[in-house]
Amino acid sequence: MVKEKGICEVPAGHFPPRGRCKQMRVSAGVNLPKAGLAIGISLLFLSMLPTSRASAQISSGVRAQIGQAYSAVLTAEQDGGNISSLVATLNTAISLVQQADSINDTNPSKAQALYAKAASLASQVVQASPSVAAAGRASVGAAQLALVAETVALIGIAVVTYRFGPRLFWTVWLRAHRTWKVRKS
Repeated sequence: MVKEKGICEVPAGHFPPRGRCKQMRVSAGVNLPKAGLAIGISLLFLSMLPTSRASAQISSGVRAQIGQAYSAVLTAEQDGGNISSLVATLNTAISLVQQADSINDTNPSKAQALYAKAASLASQVVQASPSVAAAGRASVGAAQLALVAETVALIGIAVVTYRFGPRLFWTVWLRAHRTWKVRKS
């Protein structure tokens, strides 16, 4: 039904006629474009408001510490260290931060305790990563030394076999077969 030019009144759940409506009113009389815009703007502002500035700063500080711990774990891995325990600790810290984020609105004191525990775990990872990296460098050095020693041993065996192999083979063969007699056929 068209009452005014460009404004259509449509029962709820129905579509307006095509091309003739600039604004739409549902039978209840609510102007949908303006109401939708008002609801959208209010939701946008509500989502932008932080629940607590202090908890937001704590959360961002813990996230920064977890980022530092992650980069320390990457460095330890690049040096050849066994990072499995560091990764497990870092995953625990991340799960604590996620738990704290989920309960931050309802129980901020418990959320702050979880943030503190996560920060402690992240600092433990940062402190432990240099020793893991040093152990990795040592194991890589030992593996390289073993590789060089194996290569030198194989080359030495090849040279000895090439030089003395035929003589050794024929000497052993002749001693093993010295009792044999050759007959004319």
